[in-house]
Amino acid sequence: MPTPREIKRRFVSVKNIQKITRAMEMVSSVKLKKARDQILAARPYARKLSEIAHHLQTKSLASLSPLLIARQVKTINLVVVSSDKGLCGSFSANILKKSMEFVRTHTECKVTLTILGKKACDFYGRRKNYSVINAYNDIFFKPGYERVSEIGQKLLDDYLNGAIDEVDVIYNEFKSAAVSKTMVEQLLPIKATEDEATSKIATDYLFEPGAQEVLDAILQKYFLFQIWRVVLESYAAEQGARMTAMNAATKNAGELIEKLMLIYNKARQGLITKELLEVVSGAEALK
Repeated sequence: MPTPREIKRRFVSVKNIQKITRAMEMVSSVKLKKARDQILAARPYARKLSEIAHHLQTKSLASLSPLLIARQVKTINLVVVSSDKGLCGSFSANILKKSMEFVRTHTECKVTLTILGKKACDFYGRRKNYSVINAYNDIFFKPGYERVSEIGQKLLDDYLNGAIDEVDVIYNEFKSAAVSKTMVEQLLPIKATEDEATSKIATDYLFEPGAQEVLDAILQKYFLFQIWRVVLESYAAEQGARMTAMNAATKNAGELIEKLMLIYNKARQGLITKELLEVVSGAEALK
Protein backbone atom coordinates (compact mmCIF):
# COMPACT_ATOMS: atom_id res chain seq x y z
CA MET A 1 0.00 0.00 0.00
CA PRO A 2 1.39 3.47 -0.86
CA THR A 3 2.49 5.69 1.99
CA PRO A 4 0.51 8.80 2.98
CA ARG A 5 3.29 10.96 1.50
CA GLU A 6 3.00 9.25 -1.91
CA ILE A 7 -0.79 9.55 -1.83
CA LYS A 8 -0.57 13.22 -0.92
CA ARG A 9 1.87 13.84 -3.76
CA ARG A 10 -0.58 12.28 -6.20
CA PHE A 11 -3.43 14.22 -4.60
CA VAL A 12 -1.61 17.51 -5.26
CA SER A 13 -0.85 16.46 -8.85
CA VAL A 14 -4.51 15.68 -9.59
CA LYS A 15 -5.55 18.94 -7.95
CA ASN A 16 -3.23 20.88 -10.27
CA ILE A 17 -4.60 19.03 -13.29
CA GLN A 18 -8.11 19.91 -12.19
CA LYS A 19 -7.18 23.60 -12.08
CA ILE A 20 -5.83 23.36 -15.64
CA THR A 21 -8.91 21.58 -17.02
CA ARG A 22 -11.22 24.07 -15.30
CA ALA A 23 -9.27 26.98 -16.81
CA MET A 24 -9.38 25.37 -20.28
CA GLU A 25 -13.13 24.88 -19.91
CA MET A 26 -13.60 28.56 -19.12
CA VAL A 27 -11.42 29.64 -22.07
CA SER A 28 -13.32 27.37 -24.44
CA SER A 29 -16.65 28.71 -23.19
CA VAL A 30 -15.57 32.27 -24.05
CA LYS A 31 -14.32 31.21 -27.50
CA LEU A 32 -17.51 29.23 -28.05
CA LYS A 33 -19.68 32.27 -27.39
CA LYS A 34 -17.78 34.30 -29.99
CA ALA A 35 -17.80 31.46 -32.52
CA ARG A 36 -21.51 30.83 -31.97
CA ASP A 37 -22.32 34.50 -32.55
CA GLN A 38 -20.29 34.40 -35.79
CA ILE A 39 -21.96 31.29 -37.17
CA LEU A 40 -25.46 32.45 -36.22
CA ALA A 41 -24.78 35.75 -38.00
CA ALA A 42 -23.40 33.98 -41.10
CA ARG A 43 -26.11 31.33 -41.52
CA PRO A 44 -28.92 33.60 -42.86
CA TYR A 45 -26.61 35.07 -45.52
CA ALA A 46 -25.35 31.61 -46.49
CA ARG A 47 -28.93 30.30 -46.63
CA LYS A 48 -30.05 33.13 -48.93
CA LEU A 49 -27.06 32.67 -51.24
CA SER A 50 -27.87 28.96 -51.33
CA GLU A 51 -31.49 29.66 -52.32
CA ILE A 52 -30.42 31.91 -55.18
CA ALA A 53 -27.72 29.54 -56.42
CA HIS A 54 -30.01 26.51 -56.35
CA HIS A 55 -32.90 28.42 -57.92
CA LEU A 56 -30.66 29.48 -60.79
CA GLN A 57 -29.80 25.84 -61.39
CA THR A 58 -33.44 25.05 -62.19
CA LYS A 59 -33.50 27.68 -64.94
CA SER A 60 -32.15 27.60 -68.49
CA LEU A 61 -29.28 29.75 -67.16
CA ALA A 62 -27.69 26.66 -65.60
CA SER A 63 -25.88 25.91 -68.86
CA LEU A 64 -24.05 29.24 -68.71
CA SER A 65 -21.86 28.35 -65.73
CA PRO A 66 -19.49 25.37 -65.34
CA LEU A 67 -20.12 25.52 -61.58
CA LEU A 68 -23.65 24.21 -62.18
CA ILE A 69 -22.86 21.55 -64.78
CA ALA A 70 -22.15 18.03 -63.57
CA ARG A 71 -19.44 16.31 -65.58
CA GLN A 72 -17.79 12.91 -65.64
CA VAL A 73 -15.98 12.56 -62.33
CA LYS A 74 -12.38 11.44 -62.66
CA THR A 75 -10.85 13.36 -59.74
CA ILE A 76 -12.54 14.35 -56.46
CA ASN A 77 -10.96 16.82 -54.10
CA LEU A 78 -12.02 16.10 -50.51
CA VAL A 79 -11.68 18.97 -48.04
CA VAL A 80 -11.03 17.51 -44.56
CA VAL A 81 -11.67 20.00 -41.74
CA SER A 82 -10.20 18.94 -38.38
CA SER A 83 -8.80 20.91 -35.42
CA ASP A 84 -5.37 22.37 -34.71
CA LYS A 85 -5.30 21.17 -31.09
CA GLY A 86 -6.39 18.13 -29.11
CA LEU A 87 -8.21 17.72 -25.79
CA CYS A 88 -11.59 17.95 -27.52
CA GLY A 89 -12.82 14.38 -27.27
CA SER A 90 -13.46 12.50 -30.52
CA PHE A 91 -13.84 15.71 -32.56
CA SER A 92 -10.95 15.07 -34.98
CA ALA A 93 -11.11 11.26 -34.74
CA ASN A 94 -14.64 11.25 -36.20
CA ILE A 95 -13.52 13.44 -39.10
CA LEU A 96 -10.48 11.28 -39.88
CA LYS A 97 -12.52 8.09 -39.72
CA LYS A 98 -15.17 9.53 -42.05
CA SER A 99 -12.57 10.81 -44.52
CA MET A 100 -10.85 7.42 -44.74
CA GLU A 101 -14.24 5.79 -45.26
CA PHE A 102 -14.96 8.29 -48.07
CA VAL A 103 -11.70 7.43 -49.85
CA ARG A 104 -12.36 3.68 -49.53
CA THR A 105 -15.85 3.98 -51.03
CA HIS A 106 -14.74 6.10 -54.04
CA THR A 107 -12.32 3.71 -55.66
CA GLU A 108 -13.78 4.34 -59.13
CA CYS A 109 -12.01 7.72 -59.30
CA LYS A 110 -8.96 9.48 -57.90
CA VAL A 111 -9.47 11.21 -54.54
CA THR A 112 -7.12 14.05 -53.57
CA LEU A 113 -7.15 15.79 -50.19
CA THR A 114 -7.16 19.40 -49.07
CA ILE A 115 -6.57 19.41 -45.32
CA LEU A 116 -7.48 22.10 -42.81
CA GLY A 117 -6.23 21.62 -39.25
CA LYS A 118 -3.01 20.34 -37.71
CA LYS A 119 -4.52 17.09 -36.46
CA ALA A 120 -5.46 15.96 -39.97
CA CYS A 121 -2.15 17.26 -41.36
CA ASP A 122 -0.21 15.14 -38.88
CA PHE A 123 -2.45 12.11 -39.47
CA TYR A 124 -2.19 12.08 -43.26
CA GLY A 125 1.44 13.23 -43.18
CA ARG A 126 2.33 9.80 -41.75
CA ARG A 127 0.35 7.96 -44.44
CA LYS A 128 1.96 8.15 -47.85
CA ASN A 129 -0.78 6.23 -49.68
CA TYR A 130 -3.08 9.30 -49.66
CA SER A 131 -2.74 12.13 -52.18
CA VAL A 132 -2.57 15.39 -50.19
CA ILE A 133 -2.32 18.37 -52.53
CA ASN A 134 -2.84 21.18 -50.00
CA ALA A 135 -2.46 21.27 -46.21
CA TYR A 136 -3.19 24.22 -43.89
CA ASN A 137 -2.43 23.85 -40.18
CA ASP A 138 -2.81 27.45 -39.02
CA ILE A 139 -6.42 28.22 -39.92
CA PHE A 140 -8.10 27.95 -36.52
CA PHE A 141 -5.70 30.01 -34.42
CA LYS A 142 -7.70 33.06 -35.48
CA PRO A 143 -10.12 32.24 -38.32
CA GLY A 144 -10.43 35.01 -40.89
CA TYR A 145 -12.50 35.29 -44.07
CA GLU A 146 -9.61 36.59 -46.17
CA ARG A 147 -7.40 33.59 -45.39
CA VAL A 148 -10.22 31.09 -45.88
CA SER A 149 -11.30 32.71 -49.16
CA GLU A 150 -7.77 32.17 -50.53
CA ILE A 151 -8.17 28.44 -49.89
CA GLY A 152 -11.60 28.48 -51.52
CA GLN A 153 -10.26 30.39 -54.54
CA LYS A 154 -7.55 27.77 -55.02
CA LEU A 155 -10.21 25.04 -55.08
CA LEU A 156 -12.34 27.11 -57.45
CA ASP A 157 -9.44 27.66 -59.86
CA ASP A 158 -8.58 23.94 -59.86
CA TYR A 159 -12.20 23.09 -60.64
CA LEU A 160 -12.51 25.62 -63.46
CA ASN A 161 -9.17 24.50 -64.95
CA GLY A 162 -10.33 20.90 -64.99
CA ALA A 163 -7.76 19.64 -62.48
CA ILE A 164 -10.62 18.35 -60.31
CA ASP A 165 -14.18 17.42 -61.26
CA GLU A 166 -15.88 17.54 -57.86
CA VAL A 167 -15.29 19.17 -54.47
CA ASP A 168 -16.63 17.54 -51.30
CA VAL A 169 -16.11 18.56 -47.69
CA ILE A 170 -16.15 16.67 -44.39
CA TYR A 171 -16.60 18.74 -41.23
CA ASN A 172 -18.36 18.88 -37.87
CA GLU A 173 -21.53 20.97 -37.96
CA PHE A 174 -22.27 22.89 -34.77
CA LYS A 175 -25.58 21.99 -33.13
CA SER A 176 -25.02 22.95 -29.50
CA ALA A 177 -22.21 23.13 -26.96
CA ALA A 178 -22.50 19.39 -26.34
CA VAL A 179 -23.63 18.19 -29.78
CA SER A 180 -22.04 18.33 -33.23
CA LYS A 181 -22.73 16.29 -36.35
CA THR A 182 -20.16 14.99 -38.84
CA MET A 183 -21.28 16.18 -42.28
CA VAL A 184 -20.29 15.17 -45.82
CA GLU A 185 -21.39 17.73 -48.42
CA GLN A 186 -20.78 18.25 -52.12
CA LEU A 187 -19.81 21.86 -52.84
CA LEU A 188 -18.93 21.67 -56.55
CA PRO A 189 -20.67 21.31 -58.87
CA ILE A 190 -23.45 23.16 -57.06
CA LYS A 191 -26.30 20.71 -56.69
CA ALA A 192 -29.90 21.51 -55.81
CA THR A 193 -31.79 19.41 -53.31
CA GLU A 194 -34.91 17.58 -54.41
CA ASP A 195 -37.24 20.13 -52.82
CA GLU A 196 -35.43 23.03 -54.46
CA ALA A 197 -35.19 21.29 -57.82
CA THR A 198 -38.92 20.47 -57.96
CA SER A 199 -40.23 23.69 -56.42
CA LYS A 200 -41.91 26.15 -58.77
CA ILE A 201 -40.91 29.72 -58.05
CA ALA A 202 -42.74 32.33 -60.08
CA THR A 203 -40.00 34.92 -59.65
CA ASP A 204 -37.64 35.41 -62.58
CA TYR A 205 -34.42 37.41 -62.64
CA LEU A 206 -33.37 40.44 -64.64
CA PHE A 207 -29.60 40.62 -65.10
CA GLU A 208 -27.50 43.73 -65.56
CA PRO A 209 -24.98 43.97 -67.25
CA GLY A 210 -25.51 40.35 -68.38
CA ALA A 211 -26.55 36.91 -67.18
CA GLN A 212 -23.09 35.36 -67.59
CA GLU A 213 -21.28 38.01 -65.52
CA VAL A 214 -23.86 38.12 -62.74
CA LEU A 215 -24.17 34.34 -62.59
CA ASP A 216 -20.40 33.82 -62.29
CA ALA A 217 -20.13 36.49 -59.57
CA ILE A 218 -23.02 35.08 -57.51
CA LEU A 219 -21.93 31.44 -57.74
CA GLN A 220 -18.29 32.14 -56.95
CA LYS A 221 -19.30 34.25 -53.95
CA TYR A 222 -21.65 31.45 -52.90
CA PHE A 223 -18.88 28.83 -53.03
CA LEU A 224 -16.35 30.97 -51.15
CA PHE A 225 -18.87 31.77 -48.46
CA GLN A 226 -19.77 28.09 -48.10
CA ILE A 227 -16.09 27.35 -47.33
CA TRP A 228 -16.15 30.15 -44.74
CA ARG A 229 -19.36 28.77 -43.23
CA VAL A 230 -17.81 25.31 -42.95
CA VAL A 231 -14.78 26.73 -41.13
CA LEU A 232 -17.02 28.67 -38.71
CA GLU A 233 -19.20 25.60 -38.07
CA SER A 234 -16.13 23.46 -37.38
CA TYR A 235 -14.51 26.06 -35.12
CA ALA A 236 -17.67 26.47 -33.03
CA ALA A 237 -18.13 22.69 -32.82
CA GLU A 238 -14.48 22.31 -31.74
CA GLN A 239 -14.84 24.80 -28.89
CA GLY A 240 -18.05 23.11 -27.77
CA ALA A 241 -16.37 19.69 -27.83
CA ARG A 242 -13.36 20.98 -25.90
CA MET A 243 -15.54 22.69 -23.29
CA THR A 244 -17.54 19.48 -22.82
CA ALA A 245 -14.40 17.34 -22.62
CA MET A 246 -12.74 19.65 -20.09
CA ASN A 247 -15.91 19.77 -18.01
CA ALA A 248 -15.94 15.96 -17.88
CA ALA A 249 -12.22 15.91 -17.04
CA THR A 250 -12.75 18.40 -14.21
CA LYS A 251 -15.55 16.25 -12.75
CA ASN A 252 -13.45 13.09 -13.05
CA ALA A 253 -10.55 14.83 -11.32
CA GLY A 254 -12.90 15.83 -8.48
CA GLU A 255 -14.06 12.23 -8.07
CA LEU A 256 -10.46 11.01 -8.07
CA ILE A 257 -9.52 13.60 -5.45
CA GLU A 258 -12.29 12.31 -3.18
CA LYS A 259 -11.08 8.73 -3.59
CA LEU A 260 -7.47 9.73 -2.93
CA MET A 261 -8.53 11.64 0.18
CA LEU A 262 -10.33 8.55 1.46
CA ILE A 263 -7.29 6.34 0.74
CA TYR A 264 -5.02 8.95 2.36
CA ASN A 265 -7.11 9.04 5.53
CA LYS A 266 -7.17 5.23 5.72
CA ALA A 267 -3.40 5.02 5.21
CA ARG A 268 -2.80 7.76 7.79
CA GLN A 269 -5.14 6.04 10.26
CA GLY A 270 -3.36 2.73 9.67
CA LEU A 271 0.03 4.38 10.23
CA ILE A 272 -1.15 5.97 13.49
CA THR A 273 -2.59 2.65 14.66
CA LYS A 274 0.69 0.91 13.87
CA GLU A 275 2.68 3.51 15.84
CA LEU A 276 0.31 3.17 18.82
CA LEU A 277 0.71 -0.62 18.78
CA GLU A 278 4.50 -0.23 18.71
CA VAL A 279 4.38 2.11 21.71
CA VAL A 280 2.07 -0.23 23.65
CA SER A 281 4.21 -3.26 22.75
CA GLY A 282 7.35 -1.44 23.90
CA ALA A 283 5.75 -0.45 27.16
CA GLU A 284 4.64 -4.02 27.78
CA ALA A 285 8.14 -5.29 27.04
CA LEU A 286 9.63 -2.98 29.74
CA LYS A 287 7.43 -4.42 32.48
